[in-house]
Amino acid sequence: MFTYEDIFSSKQNILIVTAHPDDSVVYYGALIRKLTAEKKNIFVLNVTNGCRGSGDTVITEEELGKNRVSEELLALEFLGVQHNNYACLNYKDGEVESNYKLIGEISKYIRQFKPHIVCTHEPTGVYLSDYGNRGFFVQHRDHRKVGEAVVDAVYPFSRDKSFFPEHQKEGIAPHTVMEILLTDEIKSNFDFDYTEDIKTKIDALLLHKSQFNTPESAQEIVDAVKFDNRYLEKYFYIKLLW
Repeated sequence: MFTYEDIFSSKQNILIVTAHPDDSVVYYGALIRKLTAEKKNIFVLNVTNGCRGSGDTVITEEELGKNRVSEELLALEFLGVQHNNYACLNYKDGEVESNYKLIGEISKYIRQFKPHIVCTHEPTGVYLSDYGNRGFFVQHRDHRKVGEAVVDAVYPFSRDKSFFPEHQKEGIAPHTVMEILLTDEIKSNFDFDYTEDIKTKIDALLLHKSQFNTPESAQEIVDAVKFDNRYLEKYFYIKLLW
């Protein structure tokens, strides 16, 4: 198992790429707060604007997308992330494909932000069991496609200058990333314990009002990864050989 110090003590720039606007807080919220408290540079990229993430049939996709991006900005600001360190590619939910276009868009932000580690969704798990062994759930397709595109963007697309030469024409040079942090759908080797600061994560979740409109709904999210009365964010850390 790795520790927080093992992974982050020597890193200053951290990029988190998620499918939907609330995913950064659901999966990485407590870790983000720890990193910003230590004056790390946290960059967040959402691939979709979450415009279809509601059972409300009255609100339009355009309005919901704007609302969810606004909620993300509020939550990230609350966690200490600067507004100019956030970007959204504005894909619609369900229309994400792990293709050359998306890999190029993500590679551009990797080259711009120059992270020492990139954090994203685990890309391979489809049917998964919860920690309580109560049954199975399907990992959202957008999560899987974003995770796959991010891993490909890390290696080799953002590194090798022959890919996306148009970036260099904009003054954006290739950048090499040797470390990746994935969510824990398949396995984990790094547990981040945030029990002493659980209120901060719950408060950040509640700023995503379109998704978590009661304290109980936010509590359910954190309770899903709780062991022996300790609240954890669980990850799989990868250090590349080349």
